[in-house]
Amino acid sequence: MRTSAPKVRSRPRTQTMALVAAGLVSVLVAGCSSPGEASADDPTTDGGPVALDFAWWGDTSRAERYEEAVALFEKENPNVDVRTRFAGWGDYWTARNTEAAGNSLPDVMQMDVAYLTEYATNGQIAALDDYLGAEIATDGLPESLLPAAQIDGETYAIPTSTNTLATIVNTDLLATLGVEPPASDATWDEYDEFLTDVATAGRSTTPVVYGSVDYTQILWLFQIWLGQQGKTLFEDDGLGFEKADLAQWWERAASLHENAVLLPPDRQTQLEGADALGVGETAADISWDNFLVRFSEGTDEGDLNLVPLPTDDPDERGLFLKPSLMLALSANSEHPAEAAALIDFLTNSPEVGEIFGMSRGVPASSAALAGFEPTGLDLQILEYEESLTPYLTNSPPPPVAGFGTLETAFVRISQDLSYGSMSVDQAVDEWFAEAESVLVQ
Repeated sequence: MRTSAPKVRSRPRTQTMALVAAGLVSVLVAGCSSPGEASADDPTTDGGPVALDFAWWGDTSRAERYEEAVALFEKENPNVDVRTRFAGWGDYWTARNTEAAGNSLPDVMQMDVAYLTEYATNGQIAALDDYLGAEIATDGLPESLLPAAQIDGETYAIPTSTNTLATIVNTDLLATLGVEPPASDATWDEYDEFLTDVATAGRSTTPVVYGSVDYTQILWLFQIWLGQQGKTLFEDDGLGFEKADLAQWWERAASLHENAVLLPPDRQTQLEGADALGVGETAADISWDNFLVRFSEGTDEGDLNLVPLPTDDPDERGLFLKPSLMLALSANSEHPAEAAALIDFLTNSPEVGEIFGMSRGVPASSAALAGFEPTGLDLQILEYEESLTPYLTNSPPPPVAGFGTLETAFVRISQDLSYGSMSVDQAVDEWFAEAESVLVQ
């Protein structure tokens, strides 16, 4: 999950950038070598220094933070040399898939819940249970979070941070439009009425203001909506809902598009990756709570606030904490104990907590969270998640292998719906056909 973040607080910027430069050099060197190939001056593995490879996805801001955290780890563990590399989301997984095929994954790698099942069931990452409580402390992690990292009772990754979905509203823009923010217990119909009021008031403004982008395109939100109905996205090795459920969900957007309540898909394309909420072309958005920081960095200067998701039953919100980032250990690591120690440090160290703040999401570890005093938007994110505690269910187990493919298809098909190029029933049939193909593999 890629987010914006507060500025690094500990190391002078000249030192930090030097570390980033060193990380970039290591990426270039790695690109010139075969996967897993060691150079002549690599640290030895027989009684001498230990070399660990560590990879993550993200931007240069995240790289600065990881390089600073790794430098602290190496200072406390002078016998360990951590060689780092990073890339954008797509290139990261392309590289990991290539390494997995050659049994040369980095010792420690940033992991996403969408890919955990695939890498675990293929024997590419190691179960961590033998290290829990020793090399890796988990007593400071929420018990409700661990199921998201477990498959068949074994733990395959450690969540370093959490996030959950929220309604993010621009309260300054709403005040200008004369529209009240949605109530914390708003139903889905009431939320759609709120979006309609925003769009009605926003038609005479420059730029035109819409209610939001199309929230029905978010598969994770559909999963939460199913939970509010007492259903699940997956059950055993198949789907936990019927075609009628998905049709009901996607039909919510049909009238909203017809009445120009949602940001038109053509306009969303024209924004070229900018966030409509951030630039003031929508007054609300349902997204991950830690995106509050990113949205606040748009060109609009409105005050952004978090509001709970709509629900037709305030006692059944379907909410859970999702690991925004996890760390996994390669099954082929020659130094699993040292790699586990690195995972523990990046998860639990208060100094690492201070370095990252909320940029990875809310620190999952109470020890890491104690390393800094959240303020401003960071504090709002923390208080939002704490306010949901009475309603949170256990994090669901990792999605089935192929979840990433299904999520991509969900977005693509719902975008076709927004253009009116197919009917809801056709869209539902197409996604179910995609799901059946993925789930039988």
